[in-house]
Amino acid sequence: MKPMIKNRPTKKVLAPYLIWRVDREVEHERMLPMPSSHYASDNTRQGIMDVTMGVLMLVLWLISESVLADTEVKESKGKAAATYSSLWLKIQENAEKENQNSQMNRYAATTLSTDVSMKVSGPILRARVRQTFSNPSQFWAEGIYTFPLPVQAAVDRLRMIVGERVIEGQIHEKQAAKSIYKQARDEGKRTSLLSHHRSNVFTTAVANIGPGEHITVEFEYQQVLDFKEDRYLLRFPMVNTPKYTPARTRIDPNFVAPVSLSRTAEEPPGNPVTISLDIKSGFPLASVKSSSHAVKTEQLSETHYKILLAGEAKLSNRDFLLTWRLKLSNEPMVSVLQEDVGGESYGLLMLMPPQGDAKITLPRELVFVLDVSGSMQGESIEQARSAVLKAISSLDSEDRFNVIFFNTNAWKLFPNSQFAEADKLNAARQKILGQLANGGTDMRPALRMALRENEDVERLRQVIFITDGAVSNEAELFSEINQHLGDSRLFTVGIGSAPNSYFMRKAARAGRGMFTYVSQPSEVGHKINRLLRQLAAPALTDIEFDLHGAPVSVLPNPLPDLYLGEPVYVAFKLKSDAYSKSNSIPDFASLSGNLGGVASQVSVSLQGTEKHEGVAVEWARRKINALLEKHKEQGKAQKQDIQSEIVALALAHHQVSKFTSLVAVDVSPVRAGGLLHTTRIPTNRPKGWVGAAASAVPGIRLAQTATDAQYRLWLGIVCLLSALCLLLGLQRRAAWLRNSSHC
Repeated sequence: MKPMIKNRPTKKVLAPYLIWRVDREVEHERMLPMPSSHYASDNTRQGIMDVTMGVLMLVLWLISESVLADTEVKESKGKAAATYSSLWLKIQENAEKENQNSQMNRYAATTLSTDVSMKVSGPILRARVRQTFSNPSQFWAEGIYTFPLPVQAAVDRLRMIVGERVIEGQIHEKQAAKSIYKQARDEGKRTSLLSHHRSNVFTTAVANIGPGEHITVEFEYQQVLDFKEDRYLLRFPMVNTPKYTPARTRIDPNFVAPVSLSRTAEEPPGNPVTISLDIKSGFPLASVKSSSHAVKTEQLSETHYKILLAGEAKLSNRDFLLTWRLKLSNEPMVSVLQEDVGGESYGLLMLMPPQGDAKITLPRELVFVLDVSGSMQGESIEQARSAVLKAISSLDSEDRFNVIFFNTNAWKLFPNSQFAEADKLNAARQKILGQLANGGTDMRPALRMALRENEDVERLRQVIFITDGAVSNEAELFSEINQHLGDSRLFTVGIGSAPNSYFMRKAARAGRGMFTYVSQPSEVGHKINRLLRQLAAPALTDIEFDLHGAPVSVLPNPLPDLYLGEPVYVAFKLKSDAYSKSNSIPDFASLSGNLGGVASQVSVSLQGTEKHEGVAVEWARRKINALLEKHKEQGKAQKQDIQSEIVALALAHHQVSKFTSLVAVDVSPVRAGGLLHTTRIPTNRPKGWVGAAASAVPGIRLAQTATDAQYRLWLGIVCLLSALCLLLGLQRRAAWLRNSSHC
């Protein structure tokens, strides 16, 4: 008898094996090692197949997004139709709604109320904004609110108020401030964070608001007011307008997506706001009025007024506008403010230069660019039509003109600019009146069309861009203007109750033009007439500011062109080695430039300058903005150096910037475990915007303004065809390899 020996299977594997033959009646399998070349090719095929499947999945997503972007989903019982831009978003939103409905009895959303107190001294406004976050639920809450501020705002102070306790905020580098906030939040401490989001948009976050508790976030900002003709202009934004983002911009790694969270048409408005102002103008005032809200006015003297918003702005769905007009005077308007901080001297000059009654003698070409996208429906498109009709009616017969319309695409009224003759003007009027507002808001094709096609170099080319500016790709548009402006001049006209002021101002600055706003139908005539007077008058160009050899840092640099009725603002800082230890400002300065090709110069007395707080803040804000512009244009190594310079400057002046934030932390923990419910507080819908279900009412269907379905559909088709060709090629190669292995 042979001994029974049990063979134990080994686990040693040298290489993948290919099964050569399997005998079902015998447990032993004869296996042949695969050649290494075949093994490599198999891995390659598998990798390519994985990539192909990934491409196919991407194509399916692109096509679903492009199809669903134009699909309105009807809801029962007369509810507003909802438009979804992708299948994933649709599923997520439905899931969120179901979750919200199931939690409705347990959670009450964090609410917000705002009180704004402003003090005006000459051209400088100092504002204190108190945002009170309330938690009516029985759970601990975190509230997050994203909101716009004036474009010129410099935020430099934060306090968190809990009952009688006040916690001062500290300035930190942005990521460090975020880490401090998150750690305090997770440790159950009351904490608040104020950070810059994008352009002129900021975000406040408050964590660990107890059940039934109120926490107030108070911050302060400063701005230098605009002055046009004979009046100061104040615009305080109260709503964050939803913005269109082209598909090409979304793939930019440096792009910061906007937060567009608005209440639906069925939801009641929220975020009530109260506003008060204390105006000390320094000059006698002729009138004070608001074109947006009802206000109560109290006159204390010729130069001192108090303004109070009549009741609450419960419908904080449009910008708050206030103007105060100065009494006419033959005295030159000059204001020089000075502040000494940390042993350094800062100055702010405001001067209305002499401009006379000269008119442009060069022949002109005027190009009107009209936004007819979906966001312009309702009041906005009516105002825009009126503005263009008013403008073309004022043209001289020697002027040439054209009109460009744009939404997702751009097209011209005439192939080439035409003389302003009666038949051409009538054709333009009919075409303008026949335009309907729909589609996306892609400005780049219109800008290219307006700036690149300069047909007559001997004419002064003026481009008037009329839009609500509801876009988020501002950086791309500014780059387009800088590259293709040439000898043209770009003027922006903001339309509607809450236009994108950031885009309007910076586009006009980049285009060496000016900006204006039309917020009410009744303002069209006055605002456009004023713009046309400024277009007809020569600008003061090549402006230089000279402190007679004193080593100074002047901002902005270079100084922008000035148009009729506009003052020049110059912020300057004396360098540390200037004029002895006191760093005193010289007695005189000079402002020179060219007016209609004629050299012009004015001497400004700096004696008896007024000591004023906030001058250093304004210089620091301008310096930070100048460095940010430089930061965009540099390579990676230079970017880091400039970022470090911005952070150091912002920390020194306690200012919120792209790279710095303010954070406040209460050292005592109040929440020991338990759920922290986070709520993003929505803004109100801008005035004039309505849901799709109420399309009979003049307004805007939000879904129509931001779809790029055609672009995505074509991209999806191209990717699909490429993937199919790749798949067919792989199948043929796999068949060839199989045949080769059998041979």
